[in-house]
Amino acid sequence: MSASITDYRYENGRRYHAYREGIYIGPNDEAEQDRMGLVHHIYSLLLERKLHLAPLDESPKRVLDLGTGTGLWAIDFADEHENAQVIGNDLSPIQPKWVPPNCQFEIDDFESDWMYKTPFDYIHARELSGCIGNVDKLFRQVFDHTSSGGYFELQAVSAHFLSDDDTAEKAVTAQEWMRQIREGGRKFGKPLDDACHWKQKMEDVGFVDVTETLLKIPLGTWPKDARMKELGKFGFVGELQAIEAYTPALFTRVLGWSEEEMQVLMDKVKKELFDRSLHLYLPVHVVYGRKP
Repeated sequence: MSASITDYRYENGRRYHAYREGIYIGPNDEAEQDRMGLVHHIYSLLLERKLHLAPLDESPKRVLDLGTGTGLWAIDFADEHENAQVIGNDLSPIQPKWVPPNCQFEIDDFESDWMYKTPFDYIHARELSGCIGNVDKLFRQVFDHTSSGGYFELQAVSAHFLSDDDTAEKAVTAQEWMRQIREGGRKFGKPLDDACHWKQKMEDVGFVDVTETLLKIPLGTWPKDARMKELGKFGFVGELQAIEAYTPALFTRVLGWSEEEMQVLMDKVKKELFDRSLHLYLPVHVVYGRKP
């Protein structure tokens, strides 16, 4: 592995990727890797232990996981589909050394031109909000590298605090933080609230039978339903960690805040989220389509 790939950038107490430095605003340190593990568990609860919603053939031969992070999804998929060859790519070499024999990882930027010679039966992407600068180009590349009858699926939170009552309006500080996060993403050129457009974008490049499922991750144990209450317990912790992960680079590099100003806001937001009268949730978009 080239030393330049691990010549990480350090700022605001966090560590950031070195390969194509600066094109992604999230950290890659141990705290972030732990957060990615929690996100994987949250999606497992959200999707009721399913790794995908697309109606895949029982034996997909080639599978690609875009922005694989710590590679947990790719590893689980490889374990469940022993005859599939699973490739995960990411900007950071933070995947485990010991993986299933049918799983491999590559250091790559999925927004660059793809060099794959053989198409994939299934291309998966989770949590790419804030990671895509040119959705049209990426989706065209995905379409071109998907085999006939194969599927493309995205799963992502959209950067909004919502509620089914009026309590979202009462979370004044949290809503201001989220507004700044969205503004920072737009200025950075990689919006964090664009998942609502993905269904149409997939249809535009040629995918058919495009299906969108809207789900909710509660923030806290306020839901009465036992499954949603359990999901909310982890969702709340995950959001506290997400505040620590996404705020520093966007606020200091992009929005021009000082580290002190940023820290004060983060502390206020986290304190507000502990208010048990708030019934907040994060909207999740799961979108998949088939190549004719």
